[in-house]
Amino acid sequence: MEDIYERLRRKLDEWPIGFPKSEEALEILRVLYTPEEAELALKLPLVTQTLEEIAAQVKEDPDRLGKMLDRMADKGTVFALEREGRKLYRLLPSIVGFSETPFWPGRKDNRALKLAPLWKSYFEKKFAYEIGERKQSILRVIPVDISISHGSQVTPYEDIKELLKANKFFAVANCPCRQIARYTGGGCNHSLEVCLHFDSMGQYIVEHGMGREITREETLEILRKANQEGLVHMTENHQGKVATICNCCSDCCLFFRALKSARLPRALAKSNYVSTVNTDLCTACGICAERCPMEAITVKEFAEIDEQRCVGCGVCYPTCPNEAIKLVRKPEEHISEIPDSKTFIMNMLKEKTEKMGK
Repeated sequence: MEDIYERLRRKLDEWPIGFPKSEEALEILRVLYTPEEAELALKLPLVTQTLEEIAAQVKEDPDRLGKMLDRMADKGTVFALEREGRKLYRLLPSIVGFSETPFWPGRKDNRALKLAPLWKSYFEKKFAYEIGERKQSILRVIPVDISISHGSQVTPYEDIKELLKANKFFAVANCPCRQIARYTGGGCNHSLEVCLHFDSMGQYIVEHGMGREITREETLEILRKANQEGLVHMTENHQGKVATICNCCSDCCLFFRALKSARLPRALAKSNYVSTVNTDLCTACGICAERCPMEAITVKEFAEIDEQRCVGCGVCYPTCPNEAIKLVRKPEEHISEIPDSKTFIMNMLKEKTEKMGK
């Protein structure tokens, strides 16, 4: 009989962001799920349903099932939320999901220490290609609007303040990528509590002790400080309401590492802006080059931008002593269309279907 964890892995691999086969993948699942939990996970939906609906499908007593699902939600393998007095559940995918939940609380416990080297090895062997070998990037860079030169049009889905107006609940957790790097002997000294989640995912994180609720104003302050630190804002690659904003460094972030180390150009969608230097103001101090996560800036007589490498994040701007560097909008022929959320999901599902059909 096929191993229960391999059966579960194959189910999880059906998601748009899947879970490719390797020994590390199976060991990750063994850490996260007991055999009983893995058996139940095989029966759970990938879309949110009520407890009563799930109980009828899996033919379990609702009370017993609810207790087990709540335990799995606390462990970070099941999404759970209460709305209008009804409990809702679904199985969590790899991203946003069980790759992050053990690390969001920021606890250096046995489980996190077991999972960190497994995820590091798994990323290098398999997962980098799962997130990077794509026609459509999963995440996109959000340009920092304070660094955009006057005259450039900033659309609502490129402006963080406008983007967040649609959200009602705000939460912050600890960065999983940075913790994985630190627990495996690498990483950087950037802040940990910068992983932002909104609305239903934010509520799930807070209700299950993985993060804390914050206000809209606190969210914007975290984003401001993150930019000052040299972190890059990234979110889902679609227009409209978003569920997550990451504040990433190129040392630890899985998506940056897929882009740079694994040389997978679609691991991350660039913004529609590019840095430019006013050579009359530039004193060649080199601060912008030190901060650039893509090593897209070289400094000789003045700073020079490699537009092919620049992701248009604006990290180079805030510490320039002479304000010699800005973001400008790319020419129209180089503007990338950002899909609406429905098209984004449909494209991902289509791509996964085509990949699984090979």
